[in-house]
Amino acid sequence: MDHIVNDLWLGNQHDADELIHSNPENITAILNVRGPDPYRPPGRDQSADHPGKAYKWIPAPDIGVVAPEHIKEALEWLQEQTGNHHRILIHCMHGISRAPAFLAAFMVRSGISSSLEAAKAVISTYRPVHPAAQMLPAVKRVVLVSSLTGLPNRTAFDEAKPSPFVAIVDVDLMKIFNDSYGRIAGDMLLRRLAEILVSVGLETYHSEGDEFLCKGDSREELHARLSQARKLLAEPFRIYADGRIRSIQGIDISYGIGAAPEECAAALLLAKKAKAADEMPEWRREIIATSGSSQPW
Repeated sequence: MDHIVNDLWLGNQHDADELIHSNPENITAILNVRGPDPYRPPGRDQSADHPGKAYKWIPAPDIGVVAPEHIKEALEWLQEQTGNHHRILIHCMHGISRAPAFLAAFMVRSGISSSLEAAKAVISTYRPVHPAAQMLPAVKRVVLVSSLTGLPNRTAFDEAKPSPFVAIVDVDLMKIFNDSYGRIAGDMLLRRLAEILVSVGLETYHSEGDEFLCKGDSREELHARLSQARKLLAEPFRIYADGRIRSIQGIDISYGIGAAPEECAAALLLAKKAKAADEMPEWRREIIATSGSSQPW
């Protein structure tokens, strides 16, 4: 058992067992970080063997790294015990890997050392060690951008500052367009729509599929900008489909504006129903003329 710094000692299982019979260093707290390893008997909670001492068992496995949740638990306990002026032994099986890793982490947290490397250097002057690496906590990667259009996605919309009014926008007959011209052409269309919505000054998010969300300060503002977007989208544009370049025109969108999601969805449904009797768009008439088939609006 080696005194490292302040009231902190580093040792092995044998050192901890010796404290049951003899305690010349007057150790008053023990942190046992010995979890699963190939030795017998296995690491276990031995607090009953050390009556009168503060005792903590953290079952860190002998795998060369220590988990962030174990580090957090150890640091909180060590902070409490040092605040109570305990003399602390930190040990694992051999006092070479796991125990020095926890000690080094605490030396950094408490300001004794400026870094883990500096803490390791201090510990190594008293005891040959190879501290286990600290495993970084798992971080869930939150994607905030649509990979298709490059616009902020639905997650970004939900996390952004709320807007007084929102418009749900989608492409009319998008499924028929994809079935007729292919998904590559459909993706080109969605990217074109995204560019148009942004170009008319709309704060736009790509929710999913052919659905976009646009924020605005008023119904009038959203309606005016979306009407402008409809005109631009209806203009002819060229796409690659069926092995050749095609010119498409008459693409349209429907939208519903509201102050709440339910209102937006209801308004979008009404807009689509209102278009049921409208004249068939030019691009759809060309498909029917080419295929000789007809499908309802």
